[in-house]
Amino acid sequence: MNLFVAICSVLLLLFNAAHVESRRHSDGDSDRQYKLFVFGDEYADTGNYPLADLTRTTRAWYYPYGSNDHDHGTAASGRFSNGLVLSDFVARILGRDDSPPPESQREQNGVDPSGMNFAVGGAGVIKGTKEAPKLGTQINKFESMVKHGIIDKDLKHSVALIAFSGKRDYAHVKDMTNAEIEATAQDVTDKIADAVEQLMELGVKKLLVSTLPPLGCTPWLSRLDDGYDDSCDSNMIASIHNAYLDEKVFKYDAVFNLDLKATFDHLAVNRDSGSRAKKFEYKLEPCCESFDQSGYCGQRENGKPQYGVCSKPDKHFYWDDINPTNAGWKAVMEELQESIENFLDISSW
Repeated sequence: MNLFVAICSVLLLLFNAAHVESRRHSDGDSDRQYKLFVFGDEYADTGNYPLADLTRTTRAWYYPYGSNDHDHGTAASGRFSNGLVLSDFVARILGRDDSPPPESQREQNGVDPSGMNFAVGGAGVIKGTKEAPKLGTQINKFESMVKHGIIDKDLKHSVALIAFSGKRDYAHVKDMTNAEIEATAQDVTDKIADAVEQLMELGVKKLLVSTLPPLGCTPWLSRLDDGYDDSCDSNMIASIHNAYLDEKVFKYDAVFNLDLKATFDHLAVNRDSGSRAKKFEYKLEPCCESFDQSGYCGQRENGKPQYGVCSKPDKHFYWDDINPTNAGWKAVMEELQESIENFLDISSW
């Protein structure tokens, strides 16, 4: 009897061991906490800009922003789009539903194991405000939280996203000489390179850094009195900026070129006939358009809307003067997803 009991005990141990190993393998594939840390401006902000009375900078907290965002109750959530933004789609590649929580909500919600979002609408790489701190300030805040143990110091399974529209740093591009654009691009990309090196030194293993999109062909710069300039120059600013990124940032094996320039060009500028590009009937005309060129989406005066909203947002690549629609971001990330997955190679972590 004792021998029988001993044999049964051994078999039970072996069964449990096999069962645990199987579960651990499954956890490693699907439930491991891959941390995502997000830095940037409105391309990636999911609610960091402080809620206040409606202005150009707070507009993402007001209708019609979020009006097609079924993931967040079709209500404004601080995202600069009618739905999700770039950081949400990057998070989905890591197996999440959307971006990790905004840093501004940390006191209420604690530190989420999926990571943290430091991006703030209206921020720049070299320019910022108290409400919208520049890139270096965002990175320094992250470093302080790591060093104080607020964020787990084990960053082995971590990814950082740095994404900027360029609108803050190149706000006066129409009045800048070529020499001034060169100097600004040199300064901006120096600071991006500094941020990348700082994150790598802290232990972040993989970084996704966006190129400058085709600014000249955004509604912000292509809008005319009677429509939008189809012959817009998408290359001058972006080509200078992105050439510096190639030299200073994309030389690192740990950094992925999140090529918004090429992808935006394909989907919204070059009139490509590919299936994803073809879906956007309105390439340059934003879905939410202010009546006045100097106005903004969501603007109201005496309670009356000073803007119009399209009836079919999914047919528009751009939502407002600089930010893509949910459909626009979705198409961008569908173009880039396979190469991002190959770069991250999560199964080998």
